[in-house]
Amino acid sequence: MEEATPAVAAGACPEPRTVLPRYPAQLARANKAGVVLVGARFDDCGRITETRIDESSGHELFDAAAREAVARYVLSEKQRAKARDGWVQAPVKFGGFRTVEVREVPWPRSHRKPRYLADDQPLPFDTVAAFRAARPTEAGLVYREPYGIARAATGEVFRTTLAPEKVDASVFWLEYIIQPAPPASPIEPSSPNIYAAVARYRLVEEGGEPVVRLGILCERPEEECQKLRNFLFQGLPFAKARRR
Repeated sequence: MEEATPAVAAGACPEPRTVLPRYPAQLARANKAGVVLVGARFDDCGRITETRIDESSGHELFDAAAREAVARYVLSEKQRAKARDGWVQAPVKFGGFRTVEVREVPWPRSHRKPRYLADDQPLPFDTVAAFRAARPTEAGLVYREPYGIARAATGEVFRTTLAPEKVDASVFWLEYIIQPAPPASPIEPSSPNIYAAVARYRLVEEGGEPVVRLGILCERPEEECQKLRNFLFQGLPFAKARRR
């Protein structure tokens, strides 16, 4: 009779679980759906030790998100009994349950070519976490991202979102989000998104011309924050800064 592994003998095996995948935001906005068939190997407790793509969705981001999710599964005895040559197959589905409506940012035509000035009014939040807890924009609505998604050589992904304030149509809020690189090993958990900065666009008229008062709260190293400030003061893609 074989000895049980230390984890099993000590009763330390975790409860069976599945993990919902992280739906890639750009594919959600594009209303994309797909199914990934992930192959997985497991240890005596049902914890996943290795993953592979047995059938691709056709979208690299779906495939990566599916592998990340399955890598965190703990399989039940019933699930492990279905293994063939030490592998089980786990289908992971994205979309198909609801339609994601992507809205255009309702930026007024009056401020398509404004001047951008530093805001002389303080932001009502001291931290990005406080901003997210208060959620001054409408929850559940998806607006088109103002800037394209950028990917660093390290694997990090940089994104922005822009949405109008709920109570004041002349105020817009931008979030600067960093998605960490996927883990080096499929059994390592993925890191959460970093909500690195928030900016308020306050649309006013000063001296008879359109002005955007821009306030920025950044929680990254100062050099990175300064680059972000310089970039944002150049104006939005659909509302470039007016040259003096």
